Amino acid sequence: MARAARFPHLLLLLPLLALAGPVACGDDPDTTPDSGTQGVDAGTGDSGTGDAGTGDSGTGTEDAGTDGGVACTPSGWDAGTADTGVITDTSLDILVRLRAIPGLSVQENPNGARVPAGYRFFIMTFNQPSDHAHPECQRFEQRVTLLHAADTKPLVLSTGGYNVSVAPSRSELTQLLSANQLSVEHRFFPPSIPSPADWSHLTVRQSADDFHRLTQALKLLYTGKWVSTGASKGGETVVFFRRYYPDDVDATVAYVAPIARRDDDRFPAFQAVVGGDAQAACRERLWAFQREVLTRREKMLERYRTYAAEQQLTFTRLGFERALEHAVIETYFAFWQYDVPSRCSTNIPDPTATDEALFAAMDYEVGLDSFSDKGIAGYDAYYYQAALELGWPQPYEAHLGALIQHPGTDTGDVYSPPGIPFVFRPEAMPDIQDWVSVHGERLMFIYGSLDPWTSAAYVLGNAQDSFFYTVEGGNHGSRISQLPAEAQAAAKANLNRWMGIAPLKRAPKVSLAEEPPTFAPHLPPRLRSGLHR
Repeated sequence: MARAARFPHLLLLLPLLALAGPVACGDDPDTTPDSGTQGVDAGTGDSGTGDAGTGDSGTGTEDAGTDGGVACTPSGWDAGTADTGVITDTSLDILVRLRAIPGLSVQENPNGARVPAGYRFFIMTFNQPSDHAHPECQRFEQRVTLLHAADTKPLVLSTGGYNVSVAPSRSELTQLLSANQLSVEHRFFPPSIPSPADWSHLTVRQSADDFHRLTQALKLLYTGKWVSTGASKGGETVVFFRRYYPDDVDATVAYVAPIARRDDDRFPAFQAVVGGDAQAACRERLWAFQREVLTRREKMLERYRTYAAEQQLTFTRLGFERALEHAVIETYFAFWQYDVPSRCSTNIPDPTATDEALFAAMDYEVGLDSFSDKGIAGYDAYYYQAALELGWPQPYEAHLGALIQHPGTDTGDVYSPPGIPFVFRPEAMPDIQDWVSVHGERLMFIYGSLDPWTSAAYVLGNAQDSFFYTVEGGNHGSRISQLPAEAQAAAKANLNRWMGIAPLKRAPKVSLAEEPPTFAPHLPPRLRSGLHR
């Protein structure tokens, strides 16, 4: 059991009783300070409010842009008095107990969705400070969902790092453990965004503070073991959470989670040889495809403009020229990220193909609407995070030579929302990696050998009771259930041990089609239904 879960129930609840309001604190979007330039540590200067999520876990790491110098007018928001007798009374219905938690608004399956057998489904919001250093100022509602099985079963704390689906779907871990599942929308992904939004509050530390407050609130109900999990950006998000609050959960399973650098040159080096000799022919086919598309630049641009008109899309942020080049670059990346080599000759046309076939192949692999104003704006929060702290892959484009007329522009800072200032924090990701290597424990990382994001995989170092697994031939959808039998059995045994579950003679079957829908920039249209293929 994580250390926080051993506190008396009343002590756990006290931080939730002093929350302050949802009203904007005089923020002026035109005077938003430069992200990354402030040296205030989110959650460490609490203004005496006692809001959960303010402890630093002894890290002493400063977080950029948590105050921003914005004048604060206390809102006077009051969550009311919690009835701990109701919250901890296991004889009461779970809906009654959930609604007794201060700041938590709850609806049970309001859309009448089909719920997995043995579960009840809730869509909820949890009131959070925009800036955990000043909980008396602006606040927002963070959307979460809950699949409830039993309050004594393990709880899987899950996030995709982007939006959250309001459909009752179960992650791989939830299926393996027959567990409860709490799914969390990342701050600044609508509707979980303050209004007006001070983007300097979108940091890894502020996000970790969100998860901390939510975890402390729900642990009054869910007294079993907790495991955090997520894939890709969700995977790195739960590792960030563990770095700042290592005892809030008992273990973490992060799938295909990168720990990148600014303009990370490990990515092009990986892509140049991805798959080794066995995939040399596929790499050559993709390179030939890229060269042919760019050789037919004017015809491709004409098709792109027609496509934009038909789809009612605008391209003012990138322009069609850059959008086309980025689509060509990202098609190669996306093939290895989401497709499989066995379909290389089927999905990637040869250079003699028609203009229509070449254009359609790009749309299939990467989604040409991803480069439109609408496609980019949907992931503004991610691009801002990449530009501020997360880093991004260096474009793999050198092999295309003079065919690339806008080199070095397929980057996080170019895609970051216009008019929102930032200063990249080079220490942010090394700090996370250092924590994993020196202080990490009960961590499990799953990667795919062909996935370009594996080039920025975490390094275990001296992490204790921690494991690194690779799905050979796997892409960005790699999961425990895709590991070889021996490694799969070992991973499941470690997970069961962490969760205090006796080994099962027959492990539960996992259906990846039942997993939550995927959210990600440049997600191929065929995967936007959430299916893993």
